Amino acid sequence: MTVRDLVVDLCAEHLDAVTAEPVPLQALVGLLAACGVAEPSARLAAAALRRAGWLSGSRRGRETLLAPAAPLRASVVARAERIERRLGPWDGQWRMVVYGVPEADRAARERVRRGLVRAGFGPLAPATWVSPHRDALDEVHAELAGEPTSRLDLLTAHVTDPRLSDGELAARCWDLPRLAAGWSRVLERLRGAAADAPEGVAALAAHLRLRAEMRAVLAGDPLLPAALQPEGWPGRDVRDAWADTGARLAAAARAHVADVLGVVLPRAAVA
Repeated sequence: MTVRDLVVDLCAEHLDAVTAEPVPLQALVGLLAACGVAEPSARLAAAALRRAGWLSGSRRGRETLLAPAAPLRASVVARAERIERRLGPWDGQWRMVVYGVPEADRAARERVRRGLVRAGFGPLAPATWVSPHRDALDEVHAELAGEPTSRLDLLTAHVTDPRLSDGELAARCWDLPRLAAGWSRVLERLRGAAADAPEGVAALAAHLRLRAEMRAVLAGDPLLPAALQPEGWPGRDVRDAWADTGARLAAAARAHVADVLGVVLPRAAVA
């Protein structure tokens, strides 16, 4: 997780929930210190987000004020919507991409691979990737727009070999034991947070760090439908634990953010 990601999560999860007003840069720096972010790193990340248009800036005397901008909010919403779409029921079909990239263009090959991963695909063969998700072909078409591919075939397929199950195909394309271990670590951390019930700055640090850990695992997880998950898959337990523990951490964290900013929250916001 980068400092930039932490700033985005702090803005989207807490600042937007606490106040509609711009906040002092120094307050943002202080809040990020809860996660061990040094002041120079926090300022650099904030400056980069301003240049990208994700934060808007203004002045109040000598003080720099920052506020989340529309592109930051749109990115957070788009990410949540993508995850929600992938949690829907499976239609039994695989989406397949067969691509070619000029052999000499290694950078383009790496960009294509990263785009395929973001779109929820896994490698069945070096240039043949598959995904179980309905919208995967639309997503990968958008991800790879403008890339110098010499071949880009987008197909829908299903398994016909009686010796191969869909679950076995999924196990060929993703390192499911590694992903399961990652989710199990997150689940253990969530249970620890539930037992500790941190408040104040500790709640903010725990909430942001847990989001960081979840994002790190999500980066490689295609969110397979239940029909393709191995037995005992921990993803559902993580979602349930996050819905409970994550919500309580978020409420305690927002109370701390409001206190730092001098904002009085309505009772419903911290319940």
